[in-house]
Amino acid sequence: MIPTGEMSEKALIEVASVLLPSFEWISQKRFYYDPSNKRRFYKVDCVALDARIVFEYEGPNHYCDVWKSQRDDERLLFFESQGFTFLRWPYFCQLSRDVANHFFGDYDEDAYLECLVRVYGVESEKHILASGFHTTENTPSNYTHLGVNRFIAELSELPIVVKSQVAESLRRYCRDTEDANLVVGIDPRVRALLDFEGSAGDLTAFYTRDP
Repeated sequence: MIPTGEMSEKALIEVASVLLPSFEWISQKRFYYDPSNKRRFYKVDCVALDARIVFEYEGPNHYCDVWKSQRDDERLLFFESQGFTFLRWPYFCQLSRDVANHFFGDYDEDAYLECLVRVYGVESEKHILASGFHTTENTPSNYTHLGVNRFIAELSELPIVVKSQVAESLRRYCRDTEDANLVVGIDPRVRALLDFEGSAGDLTAFYTRDP
């Protein structure tokens, strides 16, 4: 079965609403961080004010723009100072069971399966899109040094299934590309991913490229 969708900013609030239904989730909420200037605010992708939780979907520009990276760090500090739990969802991350548990804690199985249908159009985790890089040109080779630092840090913090699938997706991408540097770049930490292999179970998902 081929998935028809993937995680996105829009899907994130839908997933949060299904997996944590006891909270009221809203999107595009503005938080003014400078009382003297109403034009200075942070607009967040997904927030539950009653739970003091913020989710941000981090697209490629969060890894490819040093100024965006700096603003992201300032945003994190602001929300933590306001007593929020601030969570970042990288664009290369998909909704496996381990990932769902990582971000949402214990969840209802039927709710998880409902999310798979809503986000991916499939009914089983083995058919969802694997975490990683498939057809996008926004691969780690495009990242700034700050973007690479964040990428490596996130892979160490997220469930191991994400690192396993990211590594597999990069290997497949490189096999289809004449110059691997166009995919992984020259940072040794990223290139080391090509030699990382997780368990066979971790790799069970859909990849757009043949092995």
